[in-house]
Amino acid sequence: MAGKKVTIKDVAREAGVSVATVSYVVNGRTDLKISDETRKRVLQVINLLNYSPNQAAKALASKRKNQVGFAISETKSVLKTADQMHVMKTVAQFMGDKNYDVFLIPPSRFENYGQADALICYDLDKKTFASLGDCNFAPLLALDCYINDSLFFQINTNLERLKAAAEKKFNGKSYQYVMLDTANTEKKEFTNNTFDSVLYVNQPSDLEKISSENILISNKILLDFIPDKYKVCYEPDITADKLELLYKAYEQAAERIHIENHNLCI
Repeated sequence: MAGKKVTIKDVAREAGVSVATVSYVVNGRTDLKISDETRKRVLQVINLLNYSPNQAAKALASKRKNQVGFAISETKSVLKTADQMHVMKTVAQFMGDKNYDVFLIPPSRFENYGQADALICYDLDKKTFASLGDCNFAPLLALDCYINDSLFFQINTNLERLKAAAEKKFNGKSYQYVMLDTANTEKKEFTNNTFDSVLYVNQPSDLEKISSENILISNKILLDFIPDKYKVCYEPDITADKLELLYKAYEQAAERIHIENHNLCI
């Protein structure tokens, strides 16, 4: 509907409800029986069509539950599983300090999580991200994965920052970026285009394929598995600044605050 002002009728049509229902949801009416599913569907359409975002935020504010869903991908890698649990624990501790409860969404249980204000999706591929989105009306945030859809926040590590740190550490000498493998093809493509040499690791034995004495690492889980013979530049993926950026994006998404830039790197 680019170039055309979105009306309440447009929202009602897209959501499959009456104009009156849209009006009730936008104005936060609590004296009428509107299911949580219907309310979230209306608010999702409001968000997608960018219709009166401030009013939508007003309606959502009174329904906040301070519940955060944390979705992870399917993996058979022990290293990947350890990384997922480490990142979730870090996010849970950070969000807990802000009075939010974080619960795990395992890959085998992608369903509707109406109790969540928003869902954080960690290192998911685009298809899996979309599948979770199809089940939920709560906003989704992409953490350490490239979705490249202006409707969703994506919070990623600034690879140029890592590159600059490695070049400084190794005085311009060649190095290899060693990272955990990912199913997100867009993330892989961007990484391959940024670094001259990349090794994707699934199991500890994959580290035998390291081809440089200088290596760059951003996954904390890999540190304990790197032999002492290598020179290591460690720049963590998950930092205090990144968590703050994630929290800010979470609040903006949950409140349906209109933001032009959803592609965040730090």
